[in-house]
Amino acid sequence: MADTLRIRGQEVQVRISQGGALLRSITAIENLTFTLQVDVLKKGYLGETTERRDDIYKGVALEFSFDPESSDGVALLNAIRDRASRRVAQSSVRINVTFVLNFPNGQRVRVTIADMRFQNPSIRVQGRDSYVSQQMSGESEDYKTVGV
Repeated sequence: MADTLRIRGQEVQVRISQGGALLRSITAIENLTFTLQVDVLKKGYLGETTERRDDIYKGVALEFSFDPESSDGVALLNAIRDRASRRVAQSSVRINVTFVLNFPNGQRVRVTIADMRFQNPSIRVQGRDSYVSQQMSGESEDYKTVGV
């Protein structure tokens, strides 16, 4: 019974859109890590036995890597460069990442991270007998969920 509630990587789909258009060729996603960025502030006071704690929400981070299957991965790098160097209007290059969790019980939860800002995206060529891979790491102010 416990196995029916678990989800595997094969039940996760990732979609990357730019300017409202789906970049369909970025499909060979190897791994993905979605992180809520939360800091905990602690401060101790005289006469109290433990520190008081408060949490601060600071947005989300996303890391993923994929094997490029077309030039769309390079087009994504170009869009990131153009936005970061102010070659195009900031509002014209919005890169959104959506991943869908298809649970065995039929639930479908969609998580969308809008207007991501990437840092140090890279292409890795490890050897003659290895696939080329692309690594992306970025942050955004917030995310939305559907199906929870």
